[in-house]
Amino acid sequence: MSYVLSTKPKLLYLTNKQLQTISKRLITSTTKSSISSSKLLNLSKYLFKSIPKNEQQQYQKQGKNVALVSGIIIIGSYIAFNQSNYYNLDTLPSSQSSTSSSSNQLLTSNTSSTITSPKLLEDKKLFSTSTSSMHQKNSISHQQHKEGIFLLNDEQVDTKLRQFEESYNVNRGKGVTRYDICQLPSNSPIEDDRAEEIIQVPILQDNNIKTTTDWMFFGVFDGHGGWTTSSKLRDQLINYVINELGTIYKPVQGEENLRYVPNSATIDQAIKNGFLKLDHEIVNKNIEKLLTDNNKAKAAELLMPALSGSCALLSFYDTNSKMLKVAVTGDSRAILGSFKDNQWTAKQLSIDQTGANPTEVARIISEHPDEPKVIRNGRVLGSLEPTRAFGDCRYKLPASIQERIYKQFFGKRLPNHLKSPPYVTAEPVITTTKINPDNNEFLVLASDGLYEMLTNEEIVGLVVKWMEREKMVKPQKSFWNFFGKVGENKLPEVEDITMDKASKKPFRKSTGGGSFLLQDKNVSTHLIRNALSNGGSKEQTSMIISIPNPVSRRYRDDLTVTVVFFGNDIASDENGKLEINSNATAGGPDASKPKL
Repeated sequence: MSYVLSTKPKLLYLTNKQLQTISKRLITSTTKSSISSSKLLNLSKYLFKSIPKNEQQQYQKQGKNVALVSGIIIIGSYIAFNQSNYYNLDTLPSSQSSTSSSSNQLLTSNTSSTITSPKLLEDKKLFSTSTSSMHQKNSISHQQHKEGIFLLNDEQVDTKLRQFEESYNVNRGKGVTRYDICQLPSNSPIEDDRAEEIIQVPILQDNNIKTTTDWMFFGVFDGHGGWTTSSKLRDQLINYVINELGTIYKPVQGEENLRYVPNSATIDQAIKNGFLKLDHEIVNKNIEKLLTDNNKAKAAELLMPALSGSCALLSFYDTNSKMLKVAVTGDSRAILGSFKDNQWTAKQLSIDQTGANPTEVARIISEHPDEPKVIRNGRVLGSLEPTRAFGDCRYKLPASIQERIYKQFFGKRLPNHLKSPPYVTAEPVITTTKINPDNNEFLVLASDGLYEMLTNEEIVGLVVKWMEREKMVKPQKSFWNFFGKVGENKLPEVEDITMDKASKKPFRKSTGGGSFLLQDKNVSTHLIRNALSNGGSKEQTSMIISIPNPVSRRYRDDLTVTVVFFGNDIASDENGKLEINSNATAGGPDASKPKL
């Protein structure tokens, strides 16, 4: 016997009294229900808060609470069903047995690699991991089974959360010991993407000492208006940046495989060039080719990445200099957690680039001084929230070109008030930070779906608690230690040292009093689980996870999280292997979304 969330063509409004009456009639002392009447009522109230305030006020004037919106209503239904045969509306993996069987498998050949020309070939990479195919296997079931949405049990929640998690041990003794990744779709297919690569480069230092360094790249790409742009970034952005770096790391005369190290500003410009050249190909070159050839068979492949858009967050770590560069285009965010002077700190290494950022607003207005409506309601032309992005050709191309595309192929109508594009750029803002592995530092890269639910301090505190359980760091003494177990479920004190008032704040306020869930072996999965828990509630996580797409998009965004751990691993060597950490890898590296 169980309660279900059931789809109906119209909205149903229930007063608290009506909802309680229905629940009491259906739940008896002998019935083991997956959700009680009080929990059902709490779920109703929680989802009611997700409705825009003006709609809430309208319903409250009528003395009613909305059970659930957008064609989904909460009802108590006395339905018997077998838990093993529940309607699979939102695709779950068949089992966790899909984990890679060779947990210590070397992902690519461990051959020493160098940059020999600006065009770096694929076989020059040491290691490369990325999303490659996250396809909903049973999408037909979304059409065939609209009868019910069942509250998932703990095992089903775990399976769904871990479906696309990956973890790798970096056994190279270069200052990075491990990185974890997890993704949770809300859109179908997911519009987020990610990629990672490691390149080994022989260099000549200023003191004429020959050595090798690892270039480590970690990228998170938050797509919007579709998944095609973020897929393009997954496959090409790191390579574009590497090729640009290959032009500024000049070869030593007589030793072509050995490279001089340029200054920091030159490296920054090379990264920017890589971003801009890829966007130019996506928006300008591909559309020019499409219009010239008038090849309708190629329209989807060439046009879709330009019509949709994506933010990009890319970190570049040079293991020799220990310099971490973070390049951001859009509103994904990077946070550095660090322990120094007996204090954990959170430092934001990127500032959200949106229409609510005064610096970004001033930049765009200065470029379009005669357009008073260039930023409206915190959005570009009143429509696009990120002020920097890949793709989004509707905010970059002249009206004449857009109208021609629409007539010959397909597209969207012009944005209102379009006068003098481009308004949006893919040029990133880059920060440089010196990493100290002795400070137990770690880097969190995530799409904005995570920051809508957690503060910077909460994110760092959650990672620290996870590290304590995994015995990566020792628990720190705090005020709560004096109360014994009372303080065990409290996050450590974290100071946000970021001087930033422009980035978005979480819209979801925690009601859990700072408590949390601690059960995952993958720290990125751990962060996503707690982001959905609203302060440590397993029930809350189950409720949010149980809502299938596309309705789930009203309550949470796609979530992509990568966490990189810095440290001194003396047991490793520079020829070490990248190994899959099977305990923290459920879905495996083969799971991702389709390519065009």
